[in-house]
Amino acid sequence: MVSSTALRYFGEVVRTGSIRAASESLYVAASAISRQLAMLEDSLGAPVLERRQGRGKVKLTAAGELLMRYHKQVGNETRRLQSEIEALQGLKRGHVNFGMPESLARDLMPSFFARFARRYPGISFSVQVAGSPRLVELLLADELDATFTFGDIAVRDLSIMHSRLLPLYVLVPKGHPLEGAKSLRLSDCADFELSVLDSTLWAQQQFEEMLARANIRPRVALKTNSYELMRNVAAEGMCLTFTTEPLEDPQAKPRTGSYIPLKDPRVRPQRFALSVHKGRTLPLAASTFLSELTAMLEELAGRSGGVRRSG
Repeated sequence: MVSSTALRYFGEVVRTGSIRAASESLYVAASAISRQLAMLEDSLGAPVLERRQGRGKVKLTAAGELLMRYHKQVGNETRRLQSEIEALQGLKRGHVNFGMPESLARDLMPSFFARFARRYPGISFSVQVAGSPRLVELLLADELDATFTFGDIAVRDLSIMHSRLLPLYVLVPKGHPLEGAKSLRLSDCADFELSVLDSTLWAQQQFEEMLARANIRPRVALKTNSYELMRNVAAEGMCLTFTTEPLEDPQAKPRTGSYIPLKDPRVRPQRFALSVHKGRTLPLAASTFLSELTAMLEELAGRSGGVRRSG
């Protein structure tokens, strides 16, 4: 019989990569986790983790791979049970694990969370804010119920609930020489400094490729893994930046600056998507949340006819 405590500790060690990291995450002594793992291996009659020297991440044995699969199945069945109980209770309570890139923490989601919470006050949220590659990892590990991503995703185990191609714009500060342009080409931006994304975000490769095709070596004023910082320094007058159409409510306060369409044959739009793990049964709270979120996204896409300018 596999102890539920040992199984939980095992899953956290695998998720975090080490007993020490799991100890910090669980607020449990590392020695207690080690004892539980030893008892687990004793009950199974086989080692589940390879013992290695150094600080590298833990590696699963063949038995450990099977146990991890079982751990995920138990988690999915637990969530299914919770969903059925929530259905009996009329969605009076529940929890949603959601992921999104940083830019949506300002432009889109705060007002939606607030509206949803007013309708379903018993539902709570855990929200992971990270780059799209990390969010997909968490989704496939079933640590998220759903996530937003930016960029092309070539992962078979994802189901796309909503997808939209967002055109690229140049965010031009107030008073900049390019401010009054109706559209811009990449060559128009070549002589000005840019804020750009770093390699931890999928969009960075797309931006680098389009500049390379235009034979432009950018004058980088700031490189970051933060969409918000990249956009905000541009809006404050430090530089230009390439960005997507803001996904925001009509009442949202726009940034200072102008979003000018980037019209260039070497530029392609960026994909924005809402995804879930294919084949997974979501709790009722999560499925209700996603149903209303998808409806809101479809409404925004239907009425999108351009980007407001502000000065």
